[in-house]
Amino acid sequence: MSKYKLVHLNCGNINQWPHWNLIATIMLPAGTTTTYYPAIPDNADDLTLAELKAYALSEFEKAND
Repeated sequence: MSKYKLVHLNCGNINQWPHWNLIATIMLPAGTTTTYYPAIPDNADDLTLAELKAYALSEFEKAND
């Protein structure tokens, strides 16, 4: 079980590029939140929402553990 919790996951095209950006809000163990921008996977169009959520949380864990 992760010590972090994904609160929100949004997709946006904030750079006007032909691909999307993921914007994840993560709950930290202390109860505060942070925003994380994981790189979008190459196969993002083939992933379900649940898979994208798991991917975003996994990428945050790799970057912070």
